[in-house]
Amino acid sequence: MTKIGIHFGYFNRDWNTDFIQQIEHIKRLGLDILEVAPAPLLALSKEERDRIAETAKANQITLTFSVGLNASQDLASEDASIRENGIRFTKDTFQIMHEMGSNIYSGVDIGAWNQTFTTGVTDKLPYLSRSAESMKEIMKSAEELGITVGVEVVNRYESSLVNTAAEAMAYVDMVGSPNCKILLDTYHMNIEEDSFSDAIRLVGDRLAHFHVGESNRRPPSPHGRMPWDEITGALKDINYTGAIVMEPFIKMGGEVGRDIKVWRDISQNASNEEMDQLVRDAAAMLREKMS
Repeated sequence: MTKIGIHFGYFNRDWNTDFIQQIEHIKRLGLDILEVAPAPLLALSKEERDRIAETAKANQITLTFSVGLNASQDLASEDASIRENGIRFTKDTFQIMHEMGSNIYSGVDIGAWNQTFTTGVTDKLPYLSRSAESMKEIMKSAEELGITVGVEVVNRYESSLVNTAAEAMAYVDMVGSPNCKILLDTYHMNIEEDSFSDAIRLVGDRLAHFHVGESNRRPPSPHGRMPWDEITGALKDINYTGAIVMEPFIKMGGEVGRDIKVWRDISQNASNEEMDQLVRDAAAMLREKMS
């Protein structure tokens, strides 16, 4: 059965949170995966991380990691010291993932998140080449620790590097590691791809992780605009056995609302109980369509 999860930011105003409480919460919602960010966990002690990992194991919840590298960690930067900072941060993340029993790392992980070209760049190759060289160094650690890296295909407003499945395929070829694969996300695909199913089939067995959400980042719904039959049908066509993780962001305020750019209450003033029910309904729909 396909494992269904959710990004921890759905429930929070800020990136720091009580991960133990969140693990127990999503267990009650009937989910299988909590997707977390590395920075808040790196700020904790090993003992605190161990308790989180033990709670996840006791509740049969898988932890996956999703990152948005900042400007000081940009793997495509012209500044070698910035690239080295990003390499070091990523390797540090891999170490805590290994300790916590997690093996899926994805997100805006090949360059800086929310940082696009500020001039009329027409040749991305120098940026992609610097990023790929950084990733080659990173992938040595990923291979040693058994971690799969999903290069996220992100819309043009959040990154300039890899905006389509075809660009991701070319980038992964540049890196040349069996552990370097691809993350597709329906929110970004809705902006950049001509066809959901064609993009999924193009990536095929290189698809390591899959994010879902409506075009306005609400949880998946049969009443939304996304063609869920087409999307899940294509996933089944390629025999996708990885996770499906919801990444909805629908509340204003705090670090999460600011960074994700939620400038209106997309939740329509939903209560915590209503927020939970949206997730339950989405998970039920996805499980039914993937069965």
